Parts: sequence; structure tokens; C-alpha cells
Amino acid sequence: NARLIMGNKLFVHHCGFREEEEIIGLSDDDIFPPELAEQYKNDDIKLLSTGAAKNNIIELFPNYLGDPTWFSTTKIPLFNQEGKIIGLCGTCQSLDESSQFVRPYKELAKALDYIKENYHKKITEEHLAQISCLSVRQFERRFKDTFKTTSHQYIIKLRILKSCKQLLKANKSISELALDLGFYDQSAFTKAFKKYVKTTPLKYQKKHLK
Repeated sequence: NARLIMGNKLFVHHCGFREEEEIIGLSDDDIFPPELAEQYKNDDIKLLSTGAAKNNIIELFPNYLGDPTWFSTTKIPLFNQEGKIIGLCGTCQSLDESSQFVRPYKELAKALDYIKENYHKKITEEHLAQISCLSVRQFERRFKDTFKTTSHQYIIKLRILKSCKQLLKANKSISELALDLGFYDQSAFTKAFKKYVKTTPLKYQKKHLK
């Protein structure tokens, strides 16, 4: 039923709880924002049905404050003695923390910090490369090798994740929010939002503000 049956202390605290007992029996919907919970559930269902492990996937994962952080995630199926899949086990490692010690994250750490602080502004690859002390070509290649996406797509995804949280506050119009997030206009925001969340900002807002 896609419910948690255990978790170590770091995972429990990262999700905003104090004791393991508090998370037992909860689903992703009980812990994470709707757009992420749906993604996690779909991944789990696919793994449980196919048995195909998910190794070292770089994805956004919110911390206990709700701020998105990049993690390396691995999920593997668990089998009983008859070879039937009875669950899954997952590990998450924060790239923000590991980037201080492990290449290639160390080379990109300053660029990632800059993006996190300035995602709502215009950011060029030239500037990110300069921050990382790399040529533009080196930066593009290492960023894509590490995160399996371009820096531009990374920034757009971060803006969308931030927008999901802000849409539920309902204190700004969608057009105002689009400009605050760094999109050219509401149309550009809606197009990007629909690409990653599979619905429009307005429909998302109406669904989750009931």
C-alpha cells in the first residue's frame, strides 16, 4: 500500500518528525508536497511491479522546512524466500553535504549555492562556469553528467518546485508569481508548470486549496 514501515533517524528528522514511530504507516501523501508525493509513488509502484532497481538517481527532495535539496536516491526491491517482491528499501544522500567532500559535486558546489539563492533571476551558464572555475563546455558536460539534466532545466525545475509551495499560499495572482519566480510572463510559467507537474497552475491551486 506504499506505506512506510521503518526509517533511520536521519530520514525521520529530515521529514520533520522526532521519532521513527511517528512515520510508521504514513504514505508519501502524508509527508511530502503533492507534486513530489505523486512522483515518488509512481516510482515505487513501477519498481514494485517490475523489480527494476533505481540506482543513484539525482532528484529534488524537500527537507523538514520544505526547502528543496538535491539528493542521490537508490531504491531496491525486497524479496521473500519464494522470490516474491514484498516491499522496497531506499537510501537518500544529500548532495549539498557530500559536495563538500566528493567530486564531481565539489566542483559544482558554488554554482549550486548560487542557483539556490538566485533561481528567480536570470542566470547564464557563462556565469555559473566562471563561479565553478571551469570553461563553459566543461561546466555543461560535468553538470549534465552529474544531474542528468542541463543547468537551465535544473533552474526551471527548482522554480516549479518553489511555485507549488507558493501557489498554496494563495496570496498572489498567478501572473505576479510567474514574474517573481523569474519567468518572462504567465504563459511561460504555465507552459513549464504543465510540463513538469502535468497540470496548469490554476488547476493545481484549485485542487489543493479545497
